[in-house]
This record gives sequence, structure tokens and C-alpha cells, in this order.
Amino acid sequence: MSLLTRFSEQPADGKITLSYVVMVIILTIMIEGALPSIIYVSSRNTLWLVWAIFFTCIIILGLQLWLPRLIRPALPLVAWLTIYICWGTLAAPYPILASGLRLWFRFLCIIGAMAIVTSHPRRFRFFANATQWGLLGNLLVTMWLISFPEYQQHPFFLRINATLGSDRFAGLWGNANEAGLAALFLLVLSFWASRWIAWLGRISGVLIIYLTASRTAFWIAIMLALLYLIFAASKKRKVQAVLVATVLLLFGVGFLSSSKGGGFSFIKESPTLSRVLDLSESKTRERGEESRMDLAKQWLPFIAREPWYGYGLYSAEGDESKETLTRRGFPGQGTHNLYMALFVDAGWVGLLTFLATIAFHISRTRQQPLEPSVHRMLFALCFILLAFSLANHQMLTDFTGWIGFSLLFLLPMSPALRDLDHFDSSLPPHGFR
Repeated sequence: MSLLTRFSEQPADGKITLSYVVMVIILTIMIEGALPSIIYVSSRNTLWLVWAIFFTCIIILGLQLWLPRLIRPALPLVAWLTIYICWGTLAAPYPILASGLRLWFRFLCIIGAMAIVTSHPRRFRFFANATQWGLLGNLLVTMWLISFPEYQQHPFFLRINATLGSDRFAGLWGNANEAGLAALFLLVLSFWASRWIAWLGRISGVLIIYLTASRTAFWIAIMLALLYLIFAASKKRKVQAVLVATVLLLFGVGFLSSSKGGGFSFIKESPTLSRVLDLSESKTRERGEESRMDLAKQWLPFIAREPWYGYGLYSAEGDESKETLTRRGFPGQGTHNLYMALFVDAGWVGLLTFLATIAFHISRTRQQPLEPSVHRMLFALCFILLAFSLANHQMLTDFTGWIGFSLLFLLPMSPALRDLDHFDSSLPPHGFR
């Protein structure tokens, strides 16, 4: 059988074809943070080649699987994205059409790819497994760089020097906050991965969140764990959690009491604990950096005098934006808040249409006849994306946000969940754990 025949083979009954494998590999590279590094070790032409291969795979699989049918649940997201980009382009006092079209095209490619991923339980499990292997790979890369810091000078890792220099580690993502978001998102996906692969991914994800020292990721993980224990866990699980927490608390109190005389502080000596418990971001200010509260105060005057239609697409990235190529006296850094960013870019139209689209989707998801455990996973995915948006203004312009919001809209009504009962009787229902 020729390679071309295998590449375009009909993917009947959830068959994993070569074109699907290639597409999932590229998706995994995207979500694991490695794709931007291609420019550092090769050229921009190589990056365009990867996108061309990715788009070709989507076209081949889309023709075989009738993509318009699969992408239908995400049409509200597509409609909002189109309105946001068109409005932001018209509101911009600078030429931004090319950047807007590029954003629209890439987001649509991701939505199409995720519609194919969720077209069958077997394909979705394959994707979930691949992402967990990616988490493990990122953890190994991070540990390797911690052990051999001289390799961070290699062009592939140059963009993560700042992160490593501040005792925060982010693997191939480069940005510790992006790494924390991706780890949280992939921990949710582990619910649909094969059991032993899922646990490899979960252990890797928890360690990555610890190494990133991301306050947002850490506290979202704590909140989700508490919500699960309060509303979903069995009595046995609750008793086990209370016992474990009691033992850890007693151990911590004893350890801290015994270390007082020696002048050693367990929290202060741990960069992660010291940072995540510093909710006022005092350490950030001590280093001469701007906290999120400082950034919000810098942006508020501009928001107060903003025209109702917004400043234009990518304005929320500030005067350091590589897309606008113009300086208007805005703060150098972005808003670090998606909701504020949408308002800055497209005014009330951008923000209110986004909130209305999300509210409509949540209402629609609640009506789907899914297992309670699946509804909990969908709630966790929604909570992660919307809560993280309070601390990240690039949720709709980077790979993790694209893939996350695409899954949020596609998964509840996808064949991957709808056909699960008929998939394989040897697997536990509604979750490959």
C-alpha cells in the first residue's frame, strides 16, 4: 500500500489513519509549547510548512468525515470570533486586516481539527493519550534543563531564560503562566486517556504546576479539588481527604515549630510556596516588576476614555505589541485579563457578545444527557478557561486557548461522547480511566 493511499484512507469506524496521526502530532506540538521554537532552530518557512501540512490533514479528514456536520456545535464560537475580528479591524486606526485574517484562519483551523478529534471516541482517546505523553515529555525537558542549565543557551531554549532565572520552570512553553494553564487543561483531558497513561500525565501535570509557581494555576487546582470534595466525592473519599489533610497539617505544624529556632522558614525557602501564597504580589514589586494590580491601574485611565467601539484589534497587548506596530502612549505590557482585553479591543460589542456566547453555550451544555462525571469534567474545563482569563489576555490568541475553547464548545455535543456507549464494552462508561 502506497504512502498516499494510507494517508487518504477512509477513517471508517473511528479508524486512526496516517493523516489523523500527523494532525494529532502537530496539535500536541502546539499545545505542548514547542511549535514557536521551530523559528529558533530552523526558519519561518519551516513553520509555514508545518501549518500547510496541518491544513492539508484537516482538508483530507474533513472531506472524509463531512466536517460541516461535525463543526456545527462550534458555530456560535465561530460567529462570535468573526464579529470580534471584523469589529476590531474596523475600529483600529492602523492597518490590522492581515493580522486579523491570520488570527481568524488559525482559530478556524484549530476548530476544524478539534471537530475531527471529537468525531469518534477512539480518535478522542488517541488525542488525549498523545497530550499526556506530551506532559511527561515537558516534565523531562524541564528536569533536564534544571540539571544542566548550560543547555538553556541553545537557540531552541533561549526564549525561556527569564523563566529559569527566576526559579520558575516552564518546559517548552517558555512562559510559566502558559505552562500552568496547559497543565490544568491537560489534567482534565486525562479523564479520557487510557488509565496508566492518564496517571503518568496527572503526575507530570501536578509537578509542572508546582515548578511553574503559577498562582493562577495553583489556586484554580485547589478550588477544583475542593469543589469535587464538597459536591461530588463519596463519603469514603471525603474521609480519606480529611485524614490526609490532617496528617499533612500536623506534620507541617511540627516541622515549622521545630525549625523556628534555626531561623529556617519552610515557606520562604520554597520558591513555589513563597510565590503562590504571596497573593499581594509583594515579591514581584520588590523585583521592580509590575503586578497584575499595577497593570490594571495603568489601563483603567485608557479604558475610562475609550470610545464605545474600542481601540482596535490587538490594542490590549499594549505598545509592545508586534501586531499593531504603533505607539499610542498605552502601557507597555498587555492587560493580563481577557475580559478587559476584549473591551479594550472591541468595546462593549466584543465583551458582551463573548459573555453572551459563553452563557448560551453553558445553558446548552447543561441540557445534554451526559453522565455526571462527564458534566463535572466539562465544568472543570469551563472553569479553568474562564478563571484563567482573569489573569491572561492571550487566551484567544494562543494555542492552548484556541484548543481549549474549541473543545469547550464541541465536546458536549460531539460523537466522541454521544457514541461512547457503543464504542467498547470493555472500557468504563464515559471515561477511559
